Amino acid sequence: MHVIDDTDRKIIQSLADDARVSLAEIGRRVRLSTPAVHRRLRALEAAGLVAGYTVRLDTSVLGHGLQAVVALELSGGTGALDRVATIVAGFAEVEACWSTAGASDLLLRVRARGPRELERLLVRLGEIPAVGRTRSTIMLVTHFERAPDPGVLTAPGAERGVVDRTDGLVAVEVTG
Repeated sequence: MHVIDDTDRKIIQSLADDARVSLAEIGRRVRLSTPAVHRRLRALEAAGLVAGYTVRLDTSVLGHGLQAVVALELSGGTGALDRVATIVAGFAEVEACWSTAGASDLLLRVRARGPRELERLLVRLGEIPAVGRTRSTIMLVTHFERAPDPGVLTAPGAERGVVDRTDGLVAVEVTG
């Protein structure tokens, strides 16, 4: 278990706000030297908390402005979910794929140039063996989208245990 403190949270928040921010600027914000920020960041990466750095694209600038969420209901028994997820991973229009609990088995976030291209994608998805049904919801306007808030991060098991916040550190005692 990796324990994070308020300084780690501030470092993570700085990167969540702007992944291009310099380590020197982060150091200024958290009152640490650049090498100290670098060491902390490497520790967060080694612990798996910081999994990577990315850029957010406005794909509508390139003509891919239609976004949709597509629910897939599967038939085909054991292993169908993994097989279908592997297949849709090869579709460039599919940005994310989640397995779900409820009426659908997989939920996809997709992007297309327009309705005609979305329809073609839906036909391709429907042709995948084990896909019994697709249901689509077109997204009109993104009012906000955010990364996880570092201020609410807790260690695994904290929801079952006691969180001790002495000296700015988070320690978890798991009960039961």
